[in-house]
Amino acid sequence: METIDAPGEQGPQVGLRLVTTYDDTTRRVDLALRGSHGLLVEDGVATPFPVERLWPVVRDLLPPLEHLRADPPSTRHRTGGPPGPTFVEDCRASVVLATVAGSAESEHVSVRTWLATGTELWSVTPGASGNDVRQAQPGSLAELLVWDVTAAMEALVRALEAAS
Repeated sequence: METIDAPGEQGPQVGLRLVTTYDDTTRRVDLALRGSHGLLVEDGVATPFPVERLWPVVRDLLPPLEHLRADPPSTRHRTGGPPGPTFVEDCRASVVLATVAGSAESEHVSVRTWLATGTELWSVTPGASGNDVRQAQPGSLAELLVWDVTAAMEALVRALEAAS
């Protein structure tokens, strides 16, 4: 993944790799976060952005399906059970988002996967006996992005505090 060399900001960073598939097109984008600076890299082109705009930047990279691009929900509610028999044929998009908090000494990685039909969002969680596919609430992708990046940044802060 790409790294940021922002003036005055050295050391560990949070990296994200976003891979989406939609309309038979796969897109891979790397994002790097260090301090208040973000860097988006796609097809060798680097674009800086302020970290506080992370969700709007990621949202614009997602396939154009409302339930993928929804803002985090204000309340959580239970969703349905497992997918139906036509689920595979109904899927229109996939999103995989890896979050890495890294320094020279260690890395912490989380990987999230979503599948989207025309009207529903589904989360995929790997398990010992295969993948668990569950319907997810619109906005879940945004909510877990914020959760994972916050956790990654907290891990970096703890590592820096322990090293000093």
